[in-house]
Amino acid sequence: MADVPENEQQEENEGRLDRRSVLKYGGTGALGAGLAGCQSRENPLPGSNIRPPESEDGGVGGNVKDAEGPLEGETFKIGVLAPMELPLGESMWQAAQMAAEEMNEAGGLLGASVKVELGDTEVSPGKAQSEHRRLTSQAGCDMTVGVFLGSALLQTMTSIANQQKLHVTTAAADPRVGKLVSKSAAYQQGADPQEEYEKYKYHFRAGPIHLLDLADAMLEFIEDKKDEYGWERAALLTEDIGEFTPYADRLQERLSDVIDVPISQRPGGVSDWSPLYSDIEEADCDVALIGMALGGTTAVNQWAQQQRDFEFGGIHVFAQSFEYWESTDGNVEHVFTMNAMTPQTENTDTTQEFVQNFVDTWESVPIYTAPITYDAISTIEEVFAAMHEEEGLDGTPEPDAVIPYLEDMTFTDSTILEEVQFTPADAEYAHEPQWTSIAETGVPVFQQWQMDEEIREDYGTMHSFYPPENKTAEKTEPEWL
Repeated sequence: MADVPENEQQEENEGRLDRRSVLKYGGTGALGAGLAGCQSRENPLPGSNIRPPESEDGGVGGNVKDAEGPLEGETFKIGVLAPMELPLGESMWQAAQMAAEEMNEAGGLLGASVKVELGDTEVSPGKAQSEHRRLTSQAGCDMTVGVFLGSALLQTMTSIANQQKLHVTTAAADPRVGKLVSKSAAYQQGADPQEEYEKYKYHFRAGPIHLLDLADAMLEFIEDKKDEYGWERAALLTEDIGEFTPYADRLQERLSDVIDVPISQRPGGVSDWSPLYSDIEEADCDVALIGMALGGTTAVNQWAQQQRDFEFGGIHVFAQSFEYWESTDGNVEHVFTMNAMTPQTENTDTTQEFVQNFVDTWESVPIYTAPITYDAISTIEEVFAAMHEEEGLDGTPEPDAVIPYLEDMTFTDSTILEEVQFTPADAEYAHEPQWTSIAETGVPVFQQWQMDEEIREDYGTMHSFYPPENKTAEKTEPEWL
């Protein structure tokens, strides 16, 4: 990527962001948004392919009911950059179609018809960049949402800067993008922060929180609950994947300040976890704190089948999907993972309404990228309404006019939190989801797969056991412990 120095190393934030107020965040899905190689054959999520009809000039949606407003007669087109071979990509695309259809049913975006067009990124940084360029320069999209993989987002930043159209990330979690945008943190030595900001200011991230904040959330969780759970010693197992590196480095540096960590490893390509699991038992660890994607299913199956004498969880990408119970034949029971929400949580007054509408429309359960994408599109609706109220609109506003509103507004229509703000332009990581702690924001939630006959008699349930405001069940332990 020409605009990002190739030798730039992943930064670690030694302090906290300089925040203007009590900060709220509206969407985190753990680390799933930063990982490559999460193939759907290991975690299938079949969709029903129900979707609004395609329009003649490209895109989906556009049929406005009772259009009325300052943008009546216009079309606002949103490109969706999603890896359709992965469940999280399909969930993004489905949520975007839902958002467009709901807006059109309610009279459009201040009267404008809303259309969404898919750019299938195929879990490829190069394809993500080329699809962004196609959607914005050829397909006529006014803005884009999506992008999975930190490497894909970094490479796409060149096109975002060149096209000068808004992009709202709804999957990738790499913190370096926030550094690119920041007015106060020159990304490369000798660069002018103001010039870098002007180049990259078109990027915002609706979620998830970036990797360093995710690590801090894990630290907060362990410190808060270790005594209650009887956790004195922990093994830290983070897969040796580049996308995990900032998260792994932060935990390797700081976890031992919170709990005894006799084992800390970054395994990769493991087919037999037995030797490592035996080491964990010999070290008398109470829990294995994991960050897993590629080998996650093998690790879960062997932990359960061998009835290992420690608890198991942390960030597990596949375990965030409803179909994962079937994929593991129930071996995922008692495994816990970060998530933005579960099918049971009531993060806000609109969470369950969104979940039910998604299930009714697609006959599948949304993955975390769905509510984040849905909220990102809703955010634009709130911005346009505020712009019209304050200064009037006689056409679709230019991105440079929209950016100050995105920077300054507090958004109140999220499915994850009641209030959402972006970090300011002069923050160390700019245009990011503002986040302080689990205690203040209620996210991420920690879900655990459990059997709950009141919900389903023959299938596991994704219950949240932490934090208290989003709790739907107590944490459980395997009967063999």
